[in-house]
Amino acid sequence: MAATQSLPPVPSSPVKLLGQRIMVGFPGTSASASLLRSVRGGEVGSVILFAANIDTRSQTLAMIGALQKAARQGGNPPLLVAVDQEGGEVKRLPDGPPDLSPPQMVATHKVATATREGQETGTFLKRWGINMDLAPVSDVPTFGGAFIWQQGRAFSFNAGTVADYATAFALGLQSRGVAATAKHFPGLGSAAVDTDFERQELRPTKAQFAAALEPYARMIPRGLDAVMLTVAGFPNYDPSGASAALSKPIISKLLRRRLKFRGVAITDSLGTTTGHDEKTAGVLAAEAGSDILLYTDSAPGELSALETALRDGHIGRAAAAASYQRIVALKQKVAGE
Repeated sequence: MAATQSLPPVPSSPVKLLGQRIMVGFPGTSASASLLRSVRGGEVGSVILFAANIDTRSQTLAMIGALQKAARQGGNPPLLVAVDQEGGEVKRLPDGPPDLSPPQMVATHKVATATREGQETGTFLKRWGINMDLAPVSDVPTFGGAFIWQQGRAFSFNAGTVADYATAFALGLQSRGVAATAKHFPGLGSAAVDTDFERQELRPTKAQFAAALEPYARMIPRGLDAVMLTVAGFPNYDPSGASAALSKPIISKLLRRRLKFRGVAITDSLGTTTGHDEKTAGVLAAEAGSDILLYTDSAPGELSALETALRDGHIGRAAAAASYQRIVALKQKVAGE
């Protein structure tokens, strides 16, 4: 993010301050009156789109246009509009790029292929009004049964190769004005089961953990926009067993201090696989230092839980202001402001 950006003052309103941290999903191919009202009131700062939200380009542009208009009407920053457009089987817009899956990009033996796929994906998403891609997958599988490899979503078993291709794809996206999101920090390569469906506590060896961090260590100094934190726990790193997205040692010590990441930290979906209900998970994630809290539903009650945590001092005002500034800086970047 450019250091010369002029950011708006941090709002005094807890709703406006904390609402920017909430990303929600919603049903259907148009925004409901209640969602538009939440966006206008600053209670929601970002949305995630799934295949069920997307029909035609004109419909998608109209839907996103209505949401962005509501944000403007409320005097709020523009929304981040995110999709999972990884390539392979995970593409919310199946007819759009990337045309190759991550393993297929590596099979060309040309890192430039990943750059081109990222650029084409960024150009395509921008034409649809989408400004954030929850990609590239930056996990380094540790065995053939790793779910991320079985699903064809990981680039390679080699950390250096993952770093090369993930970095190229991310920078390609960002060169076209779409935020890239490296995931799933600090690495899901040793998970046999998809964390969307089952709680996982992973115990990679020291060598495997170091390899998992290599792609991030390569991308972060190049100006990576966002990192998605997994909901898996890593007891060898955080003895509490907390999900990475809810872990202060993983976010503050590892991501921020050791890897010097200054961009936006976003959680993976805060569902039951965190070991908590959504409201509790959101508060714990915010307390730990996650910036954007991802909910695949409308996040009922989550904002009021965050307000209570702020009022009671569980979320520090300075930390909340820092998250707000990081999020708004990214919004300004993708908006070209």
